[in-house]
Amino acid sequence: MNTHVVLNVMLELFGIMVIGYFFTKRGFFNQEFADKISWLVVNLSMPFLIISSVFGKNKQGSINDILDYLIAGTAFYLVVPVIAFLICKILLVKKSDKSIYQFMLVFSNCSFIGYPVLAAAFGDEAIFLSAMFNIPFNIMAFSYGIYLMSKDSEGKEKFNPKKLINAGVISSVIAIVIYVGNIPVPAVIGDTLTMVGNMTTPLSMIVLGISLAQVPVKDMFSEFKVYPMTIIRLIGLPLLTYYGMSLFTDNLMLIQVATGTAAMPAASLTVMLTNRYKGNVKLASVIVFITTLGSVVSIPFIIGLLF
Repeated sequence: MNTHVVLNVMLELFGIMVIGYFFTKRGFFNQEFADKISWLVVNLSMPFLIISSVFGKNKQGSINDILDYLIAGTAFYLVVPVIAFLICKILLVKKSDKSIYQFMLVFSNCSFIGYPVLAAAFGDEAIFLSAMFNIPFNIMAFSYGIYLMSKDSEGKEKFNPKKLINAGVISSVIAIVIYVGNIPVPAVIGDTLTMVGNMTTPLSMIVLGISLAQVPVKDMFSEFKVYPMTIIRLIGLPLLTYYGMSLFTDNLMLIQVATGTAAMPAASLTVMLTNRYKGNVKLASVIVFITTLGSVVSIPFIIGLLF
């Protein structure tokens, strides 16, 4: 594995984000446009990316391997919220910002940035395995995540089980069936899904650029608590995940996928949910920007150091 390849991928992703930022500042893109792209990514291109990640494997998948990733992912998303809560206590984060910082520590950009980075580092199969590991992400994001972002808002939203049945979960189940059953997929269908799936990353980074363009430049570097949290998010958590996972398994790919997930910047969902529940949108946008900027350096470092 060549860390230069990963660095190039990170620079490409950051460049696409800059494109979204630039054209928004020039008046060509706006939030309405970003909302439509977000819907397209979440409901079409990302599910196709997950499904297409299992094409052409030409081998019988093991249900035990898939269960290992699901169990490890569940354990990960149960432990990290506790760690995030303790970190916010130790760093004396003010009450109004605790929910956002806890959210950014728990939920990483494991799909939009994580998929292409893990594929560059460990091969296309890492996309499917990462999708399996992060199925609990969907459950936690639409339960615990909504609780965090809404608990201090005027209109608290109750947990809705229907939100767990989403395009990401459905596509993951389809991918499992294809992988375990070794089901052949006609070339024309496979190529179509792959082509649409490949739109996921550039479109998502453009959306992030659009969101950042709406935050004044001076505000991007004025939230000083973001910096220690960014170091914890990008360096501390992946190192902790690596050594923690190593205690319980010798499956190198599982350790790599878990550590890679932990090494990603804050999820774009941080901004979306903060905006929806009328929280500190400026802080959420700054967190996503700073962690994404820092990940250009930290991700190649983590992968090069550990793998």
